[in-house]
Amino acid sequence: DVGSPWRASTAPGSPEAKANQALLPQTTEALLRALVRDRNHTRAADLLRALFNAGAALPNDTVLNNVIDIAVRARAFPEAWDVLELLLSRNRRADKYFVSILTKSLEGSITDRRALKRGISLVDKFIDQQRDDVDEIVFNTLLNVLGQIGDMVKLQMTLDRMSTYGVQPSAVTYGTVVKAYGKARDIDAVVKVWQDMRSRQLVVNPVTCGCVLDACVKCGQLDKANAIFQEMRLLGVHKNTVLYATLIKGLAKTHDLMGAVHLYKEMRFEGVPCNL
Repeated sequence: DVGSPWRASTAPGSPEAKANQALLPQTTEALLRALVRDRNHTRAADLLRALFNAGAALPNDTVLNNVIDIAVRARAFPEAWDVLELLLSRNRRADKYFVSILTKSLEGSITDRRALKRGISLVDKFIDQQRDDVDEIVFNTLLNVLGQIGDMVKLQMTLDRMSTYGVQPSAVTYGTVVKAYGKARDIDAVVKVWQDMRSRQLVVNPVTCGCVLDACVKCGQLDKANAIFQEMRLLGVHKNTVLYATLIKGLAKTHDLMGAVHLYKEMRFEGVPCNL
């Protein structure tokens, strides 16, 4: 790949390559363990690059994942991505916990298109190579990043892949997707997601409901918001300050003061705390 840190930098047969190949696996593993213990992520990553470029044997998966761990803890995310790329290129197993953290780190790189493209590509590769291990958290974190950058095509493909891989979407998953579609002002997709949740008889919580109502309000669809809120009443999940406040805000924006006052009175009658 362009920009890959693992492109060979030493010529085969060169003194440097011979010296690197001469390192015994036990020696390099012991050295890496010592670097991990000392939290020296930079030297650990440099050693892995040297081993990779020389075609030498790599240490076990636990040691490699520990290098990712210390890089992540130091917020040295580029180095952590480098090591993850090494693991995947050698068909080694990466720890999904660290992959989730790295994926979340992309939220701070929204303006760095190169870093985003590389990170998303590596997460996709991880999901494909370790489909037996990937879980909802990895998918949800990736969906959140895709929603933030507005890549709705990729977001829908990722959601579909969850189903293909047998990973069931949760209320958190749907809340993430609804927020993304609300941000994209795609009310039809928001309603479709809500209907999918209902058809699956998924237990909805106030947070997910709030995401649905907020998306409807952002799209200027108060009728749909009121209809969905009525469904929430029937489900008994409507007694929530944020839900009422979201609808009241929407009514106020459309200058429906009577409707806003009526909803406020209902809120007080239902005993829902007011956050004024």
